[in-house]
Amino acid sequence: MAERFRPYVTVAAIIECRGKYALVSEYDEAPYPVYGQPAGHLENREDLIDAVKREMREETGLNLEPQGLCGIYTYVKDNETIQRFCFYTVNNDLPEELTANDPDQDIQTAGWYTREEIEKLKPQYRTRLVKHCFDDYFAGNRYPLDILKTIKP
Repeated sequence: MAERFRPYVTVAAIIECRGKYALVSEYDEAPYPVYGQPAGHLENREDLIDAVKREMREETGLNLEPQGLCGIYTYVKDNETIQRFCFYTVNNDLPEELTANDPDQDIQTAGWYTREEIEKLKPQYRTRLVKHCFDDYFAGNRYPLDILKTIKP
């Protein structure tokens, strides 16, 4: 019997505060830091909302609730398929300093960036998904969380 195909399921968060957006940096395979939204893989027995809340907490130190989705993406590259759910939250009462508490210790920095600063970092985006998530968010794409259903035993 052939092995069943399983895509990677990831979540990302666009966090907006006073006209700035949270970005994290890490060293991937490049000799320079790469940038992206707080993001990561869905873990076993975790729903999408819990996953994005965990990623926001681990990568920025913020305990936030997502307010909605701005996009769902299928990214096919090399030998893998990634299904990404990009959430957003807007809160103008967040601290100026972000603190990554990443258990994998991949995150180097977490900080706030203007839209213009984000545009200038395009050559250093971790993946093309970073651009698509921001493009959809800045275009005003907003979808309610109630389109997501978690069925538990």
